[in-house]
Amino acid sequence: MIEPKTFNYLQSVITYHRYGKGTNTLVAFHGYNQTGAEFAYFEDVLGEYFTIIAIDFFEHGGSKWNETFDFTDKHMKEILEGIALQENILNKRFSVCSYSMGARLARALVRNFPHKIDYFILLSPPTKIFNRFLSFTVNNPVGLSLFQYFVKHPQALQNWVKRLHQLKILNRSIYVFTSKFVGRKNRIEKVYKTWFAQRKLKTNLRSFSNLLNLHNITTILIVGKSDNITPSRSALTFMKKIKNKRIFILPKKHELATPETRQVFSQLFNK
Repeated sequence: MIEPKTFNYLQSVITYHRYGKGTNTLVAFHGYNQTGAEFAYFEDVLGEYFTIIAIDFFEHGGSKWNETFDFTDKHMKEILEGIALQENILNKRFSVCSYSMGARLARALVRNFPHKIDYFILLSPPTKIFNRFLSFTVNNPVGLSLFQYFVKHPQALQNWVKRLHQLKILNRSIYVFTSKFVGRKNRIEKVYKTWFAQRKLKTNLRSFSNLLNLHNITTILIVGKSDNITPSRSALTFMKKIKNKRIFILPKKHELATPETRQVFSQLFNK
């Protein structure tokens, strides 16, 4: 396995992975509890067309946000420019790909560089309800206090979420996510740090869809038909607003590295 590279930004550290040798650039963002190394799985079907720069988000891989202020779109922009300079790919057009949680960072890049984006690829992006839930837990004072309490008492969170789901107050995707990813103390601490680090990366989806259309960015959506964590309905509704688009609904769950996704990438970029 190729060792990740490091970029130092202010007092923080960002690790990233470089794959492929294509003349086009693809900046990729992984999902929760992964790293950019996940994109090595696609190197043989993307690597001839793209040079892939897969960035580790904070609290994943070796990336750490050590600043006293919140991470914002501006910092995402400066980090990409720094990595591009370090990798000698500055001033080139590029594409952006994200899986699950990585969509928040991907959208931040598109907002900063809409005039430079060729493809915007969304793999199993979070639902609108999930994004609202995340925002409540880290931006709302009540939600933040509750989240901090549950970090210390993870079993109480499990019981609370199960009860809300039974009462049909909480949708299944959030219930499944909580049961699968935050049941243990060390896991919920990581979720808390990850969500808190990206709490200022907010998107108005109507304005964002207008931005994609204004710059004629080719938007590609790849979702799983059996995905219970981020069901496709919200993403498909969003895609109705996009003019230049491709949609692939695959026989898979909430997974990144699958043969079905490889086949789609091969169809699109390995001609």
